[in-house]
Amino acid sequence: MTPKIDIDKNKLIITVKHISPKETIVYTFSSEIRESKMENIRLTTNEDKLAFAIEYLSLSNNEIASKFGVTSGTISKMKNPYESTLKPAYLYAFESAYGIPYKIFEDKKINTSEKIIHAIKEKKKKTQTDVFYQNDDLLSQLVGDWYAYLYPSNPSYDIYTIKTTIKSDGTVIDDNNNGGKLYLGKRQSMIIKESKNSQDLVSITFDNMQIPFGIFSFTLVSKRNLVHRKMCNFGFFSKRELPLDKVAEILGNREDVQFKLDYGFEERINEFVGFEG
Repeated sequence: MTPKIDIDKNKLIITVKHISPKETIVYTFSSEIRESKMENIRLTTNEDKLAFAIEYLSLSNNEIASKFGVTSGTISKMKNPYESTLKPAYLYAFESAYGIPYKIFEDKKINTSEKIIHAIKEKKKKTQTDVFYQNDDLLSQLVGDWYAYLYPSNPSYDIYTIKTTIKSDGTVIDDNNNGGKLYLGKRQSMIIKESKNSQDLVSITFDNMQIPFGIFSFTLVSKRNLVHRKMCNFGFFSKRELPLDKVAEILGNREDVQFKLDYGFEERINEFVGFEG
């Protein structure tokens, strides 16, 4: 008779049912699956490749859904070749969030479980060596013009917007001629610019997994114009220029997305330095 075969995590379970005139006997064999024995599993669709990678990394649908802000049912559909739910933006997000290389989906030669495991291990090895590293796929998604939206430091003015251009060599320039550099990290990346007038640095940090969607939030740390008061702004980049009423709706209340450092903090630091000296 035909045995029943199941895969549970990293175990292969084979169940054989023997039926005789007097009784039914069930034999169950359980064995660990070694990666070297998984090379014959052929995976041709992107959905199957994703499902295997998720299983290999021991990720749950609920865990992924929570990170992506979708339902666990949506994740299940992404793994089903008959649903047509899996889009390139999600594949880039999986690479950023869980280290599942985008190249396994675009390279038709990566079509077995062994090759997928090798690609995942190589990416992990590469990203563990440096804080910032070369990621051509991620860079290609960032190259071009972006519109930054945030509240300005002067409360008399409303929403501040400026076009920022990221070039293929990682250099950055905005419409005020403030230049800088893009640094790509494993899960987050950042832009560091120098203010043309004050020569102060501006840092902009953002999550990689949001980039494929053409709009992503950032944290900007800088000094206020003409003064040395440090401040933190939360804003967002968009590939499309948006109407200001929609921008205001996304940003919300100014006091929720802008923080100015109190002068007293710097004074206390200076007093401590003087006391210690």
